[in-house]
Amino acid sequence: MKGFLCVLVAGFALLGQPLVSAQTAGEILAKVDANESYASIRYGGRIEITIGGETRSKTMAAIAQGSSRAFVEFTNPEDRGTRYLKRDKNLWIYFPREQDTVKISGHLLKEGMMGSDVSYEDALESSNYQEKYVAARKPDDTVGDRPCFVVELTAKVPTAAYERRVLWIDSQRFVNLKEEMYAKSGRLLKTSATLEVDRIGERWFPARLEFVSKLRANTKTVFSMSGIELNVPVPEQQFSMAALTK
Repeated sequence: MKGFLCVLVAGFALLGQPLVSAQTAGEILAKVDANESYASIRYGGRIEITIGGETRSKTMAAIAQGSSRAFVEFTNPEDRGTRYLKRDKNLWIYFPREQDTVKISGHLLKEGMMGSDVSYEDALESSNYQEKYVAARKPDDTVGDRPCFVVELTAKVPTAAYERRVLWIDSQRFVNLKEEMYAKSGRLLKTSATLEVDRIGERWFPARLEFVSKLRANTKTVFSMSGIELNVPVPEQQFSMAALTK
């Protein structure tokens, strides 16, 4: 999950596009990056956090501008009015009951958002794989009935969230269908799977994803988006501290 949960499509991955095995890893990633890029996005979101057989649901309204700015307001009763503001590499949370604003930094970035399997570090990472990773092709594979390119990413900058990532990319729609994320030690930290893909105009968009932490037992997080609008006008003040604490 890139950007802010999600976050989260201008080159077009057309249905029926033939699999071209001669494509390099860089060319494949460029198509994924383009397919999942946008000027702005607005959507309604739901996070279902399952821990030890118990599931908690949280709902939100979100708007983002590219991968650098995002504003999320939770709407479920328990968290109503809790807001997140992302600007570049900075993330703040506003808690309405305490009327307090907290900046997330340092070791806190590795903590799960709202107790989920998605970390704050995941939320802050750039949506462009090629900025932080060196890519290499692996043997092609399938996920379900979808033929996939398999691409291995190795971190080339210290700010990358993971040392190594392996992606299963739909070879027709250029959507990341499955991913494994590893630490420097080689330990598998987290997996993700795209459960639903929506077609928006001429592009394909991952609309429902499942994240599983390998550091915790019996947990998973499912993130869903609905009412997705791409390239909508966004007022500049939407990403201000004043909007966060209003």
